[in-house]
Amino acid sequence: MMPLLHLLDLAIRRLGDLCLAVAAVAIGLLAIIGTADSLGTQLFALPVPSALEMSQAGLAVVVFMGLAFAQRRRGHVMVDILFNRFTGTTKTIFTGLALLAAVAFFGFLAWRTGIAAMESFQVDERSWGLTRFPIWPSKIAVAFGCVVALLESIRQFLHLLAGNPDAYEPHAPEDDTL
Repeated sequence: MMPLLHLLDLAIRRLGDLCLAVAAVAIGLLAIIGTADSLGTQLFALPVPSALEMSQAGLAVVVFMGLAFAQRRRGHVMVDILFNRFTGTTKTIFTGLALLAAVAFFGFLAWRTGIAAMESFQVDERSWGLTRFPIWPSKIAVAFGCVVALLESIRQFLHLLAGNPDAYEPHAPEDDTL
């Protein structure tokens, strides 16, 4: 049973890494679009058509694909001055409550963004800009990012219950070996 759990643990972390890679590529594409739009507008009076709409869709991908990695590193908002005063069981209880809140939050986001992505795909939703490109891939990426953040939160909570502090402490070292 333990090798299976370790494999699931590794798979969830790999999905988080994949999401982070997609977010990095999206940032690169946004930089290229923004640069081309600025240079085209300033030098040639020729902006990139629908650059704003592409940037909006890309920013959503960047933010939501980065959620799982932020959750893994415990990079979300935390009141350190208060939390660092807790020790032992009290710290574990509050960490568990925070992880349960994260599970509820990411679960709700995954559910709602999944519905929005399915509806967008079914109607082949497109942007309203000059270039009418499909935006449903961005919505699918947003939903996927929420699902992976949910899985990461569940992974951390299970490690907390198992008494494995390395899996849920901020900036914990990671063991990727099987």
